[in-house]
Amino acid sequence: MKSMKLKHIGRGLALSAMLSGSAWAAPYYYVDWQTANPAAGSASGTITLPDASTVTVGFQAYNPDGSPGTFFFGQTNGGTNYWNPSTPYISSQVDNAPPGTDILALVGGVNQTYVVTLSEAIKDPIMAIVSLGSPAIPTTYDFDSPFTIVSQGTGYWGGNGSTLQQLPGDILRGNEGHGTIQFIGTFSTFSWTVPTPENWHGFTFGIRTTEALEPDPDPNPVPEPSSIALTGLGLLLLGRFVRRRAAV
Repeated sequence: MKSMKLKHIGRGLALSAMLSGSAWAAPYYYVDWQTANPAAGSASGTITLPDASTVTVGFQAYNPDGSPGTFFFGQTNGGTNYWNPSTPYISSQVDNAPPGTDILALVGGVNQTYVVTLSEAIKDPIMAIVSLGSPAIPTTYDFDSPFTIVSQGTGYWGGNGSTLQQLPGDILRGNEGHGTIQFIGTFSTFSWTVPTPENWHGFTFGIRTTEALEPDPDPNPVPEPSSIALTGLGLLLLGRFVRRRAAV
């Protein structure tokens, strides 16, 4: 009887920890790139959310003197689906890969800054990336904003689950890296540079919601009980049960 009760308590603790610590993936909505002018370094598109509201996304490459730069190519209507296979772009945070062939592509080492501008504030936007670097040439994206890697794996050009690395200073390094990063915070613009020469690497952006649709109700909320607290309570109850049985 004692072993059966202990087994049930153990299962309850495991279930509590699982439920309190689990992360649920959410659908993301990606840019429909509608115009791309590589020679002028510019592109624009829209993201449409389920409520039919839209967010406009602009992209611009700049030279050091502020004049328009260039980028390698853009696909806005058909072409090769470099997001296939979809596995590197799906995670416990992001439920779906980019749905079509739209993509913008860069060549590194041309001393330019790349700027994305959003028509409104976006919470935790994501950037899906194809083929950052090659096995022989590591390439970096040096961002002006904090991010985290949420998924990676073997993509259209290869790579694996460790070919993207996050470095100090908001730097992403890839050796044939395919995956998704998430910017942490609320943004209407962000930028990056690509110091290392390498040809080519592609990207697009996605969002889950906007600050207008889903504002933060309390920027300084009182912390809720964490999984550690729940587990600690379970262990305390288990200890009391064992001591009571031992005293019988």
